[in-house]
Amino acid sequence: MKWFFAAVIILHGLIHLMGGVNELGLAKVEGLSGQTLVPIAGYLKSVLGILWFLAVVAFLIAGIGLLTNQTWWKAIAVGAVILSQVLIIIWWPAAKFGTVANVLVLIGLFLL
Repeated sequence: MKWFFAAVIILHGLIHLMGGVNELGLAKVEGLSGQTLVPIAGYLKSVLGILWFLAVVAFLIAGIGLLTNQTWWKAIAVGAVILSQVLIIIWWPAAKFGTVANVLVLIGLFLL
């Protein structure tokens, strides 16, 4: 079960790369419109793009922490889920299905 949840955590983190590269204009990800629930100014969109990358790092660290039996992995995972869900809500039209992955991560927090 540990390997399943670690895979979910790491894969979910890697999926956040799409949001980061799309919002920072590093690459255009097909299927991501960049549409948000509220209008976001240019510089703020860049800051939020960086937060997508921060979520990637946090999920990867949490997944590695889980796989290496670190005691701190749950705290990192909680922070990653909170950040992820905030970003998902902002980009709800394109990112809403990320909520399912966040729920799976939370389930893993309680089961492991």
